[in-house]
Amino acid sequence: MVGATAVLAQPASQVRHVGFFWIGTPDGAPSPSLAPFLEGMRERGYVEGRNLVIDARDGRGDAARLGAEAAALVASGVEVIVTQGSGPTAVAKQASSRVPIVFGAAGDPVGRGLVASLARPGGNVTGRAIDLGWSKAYEILREAAPALRRVGLLYHVQSFPPGYLPIFLAERQAAAAALGFELALLPVSSVDDVEPALAGFARDGGQALIVNGDPVLMTGRGVVLPLALRYRLASVCTDLRFARAGCLLTYGDDVSDSFRQAAGTVDRILKGAKPADLPIEQPTQFTLIVNTKTASALSLTIPPPILARADEVIE
Repeated sequence: MVGATAVLAQPASQVRHVGFFWIGTPDGAPSPSLAPFLEGMRERGYVEGRNLVIDARDGRGDAARLGAEAAALVASGVEVIVTQGSGPTAVAKQASSRVPIVFGAAGDPVGRGLVASLARPGGNVTGRAIDLGWSKAYEILREAAPALRRVGLLYHVQSFPPGYLPIFLAERQAAAAALGFELALLPVSSVDDVEPALAGFARDGGQALIVNGDPVLMTGRGVVLPLALRYRLASVCTDLRFARAGCLLTYGDDVSDSFRQAAGTVDRILKGAKPADLPIEQPTQFTLIVNTKTASALSLTIPPPILARADEVIE
């Protein structure tokens, strides 16, 4: 629990208790989405250590641990649970049908059974949908390098709750096949597994790498992307935070801004609104970042039309 001691002197009616729940990483590092969420809360008058207690819990990078952590979070008496990702949201929903749950970023919340509909979520869950832009990312890769065929999908196995991994893989394979890519699956259990996975993929004729934006790979991006470059793999990412670590093509919406804006939904719930009545907010703006330094290292020329429509070019 963060900041509990500092607020004990405050009248109970002035202190709000909010949970933050995500898959986590093995080293227990805080979610990078927590800071922008707290920023959004400060903008609305909630200051940690004064009138806000944040109880942050996670599974240390292992989805199997989420159930117990969600139960403990519910038992702690939080007024709202903020979640990161579809998996943790589903686990939190299983833990309680009473405590309001606000997901700051979750893909396809209707299709994954988190809410009844975008307009009227129903139940105790609402939030901000995120479009990871996988289909568009594949299209950009095809446009940037028409000759590429063999693409690897790098993902952290333990980040997926039971039953969700097959859905995730089927979606990615369908998007790749639609554009004529041959998709190789590259599961890893830790960042230490990345180098042998990429080395073997490169030996087998691998040409490009899709990096899943799960927490373990995201926090390890400073290792993952230089390795992709070492093995001459054109990298594509859908989390904007990968761009400056060397990802060749990054396309997606801004997860940090999504959590900042999610604070507005939490504020409304703390003031009496019901999650069932709060429509799911959807992304309206996507960002394309091209890293020409990485392109040069790969001896790859990015077509002028892609550079022209890029929101940012890293040189």
